[in-house]
Amino acid sequence: MRWITLLGRIGTVMLMVGLAIILASLIAPTSGYSGSQESISPEEYRIDDLGIYSPQTGCQISVESADNISVYLLGVSPVELDNWTAQIGEAYPSLGPSFGFGLPASFVAPLIFAREAYPNLNDTQIMDIMWDVAVLDKGLQTHPEIILWDPPPSNTFSYEFSPAEVLNTMVIIANRSSDTLDVKTRISELTAVAPKERVMLPALLLISIGVALAIPWLVLRKVKKNTL
Repeated sequence: MRWITLLGRIGTVMLMVGLAIILASLIAPTSGYSGSQESISPEEYRIDDLGIYSPQTGCQISVESADNISVYLLGVSPVELDNWTAQIGEAYPSLGPSFGFGLPASFVAPLIFAREAYPNLNDTQIMDIMWDVAVLDKGLQTHPEIILWDPPPSNTFSYEFSPAEVLNTMVIIANRSSDTLDVKTRISELTAVAPKERVMLPALLLISIGVALAIPWLVLRKVKKNTL
């Protein structure tokens, strides 16, 4: 019966590990936040660079406006962002020195959208049209794979996410109305000890196997105890 004892002890360990993982996933994530308020002109959009997020980190986005607006969350891989930056540097070399040779993702993406939509424009002309909603629409149609969140237009939004891979993330707010709108944005950074949606299934599997292995051992122990 030694093998029952051995399997039972292994099952107990697996059960405890599974429970520990679930408890870790229930720990409230740490957070910090930043907020801003900005006016967006009619038929234009703005884009904010949220930074780099991974499966262990994410953020909660809250947006408010007096009228309906469009909000998008974009995620671009570091490799793709480097590729875009190189394209912008080759197409518009005069922009590099203006930004210390370090263009932010929130500036590279609109430039790529504008350049792909209007490849024959020079840097001055590109700067004039890069924030137009029409340019944004063309860019999102060309790169649908970078859209992480695309809710229907509204005047209030709230969304929490953590990406499945390391991504440079940006939030876009588009004003499609004929009036200038004041928009409030709040970004709360979240760092989870263990992402619940990714660890719950493995934890439950460990618990199930652990229980299955431990039950025969516990029954055997009880039988032996009763026979003493």
